[in-house]
Amino acid sequence: MDNPPLEQLNLLDTEYIDILTNSANPNFELELVKKGLDPTEARIKTLFITLAQRKPETPEQWQTFLDAWEQACGYRPTPEHLQLIENLFWNTDPNNNSSQ
Repeated sequence: MDNPPLEQLNLLDTEYIDILTNSANPNFELELVKKGLDPTEARIKTLFITLAQRKPETPEQWQTFLDAWEQACGYRPTPEHLQLIENLFWNTDPNNNSSQ
């Protein structure tokens, strides 16, 4: 077996299983824990990063995203913050050459 033992993560078996079954992105969350982030903080950051990858479409998705932002960053985003996120992540078209 090439995988290191679970004890190197400094997690209980139940914490490890919780990440695998309940995380929005288990691999990313485990990497954060390996880097020394507290498991609770790793869960918060993972959810925020995962939600930020796609622009919310429904009011419920927006509320979930805004709540995750506030929990991860410690403040509610301003319209300027949202505009930056939209320009950087959500308005990109990989097939669009801006050098035309």
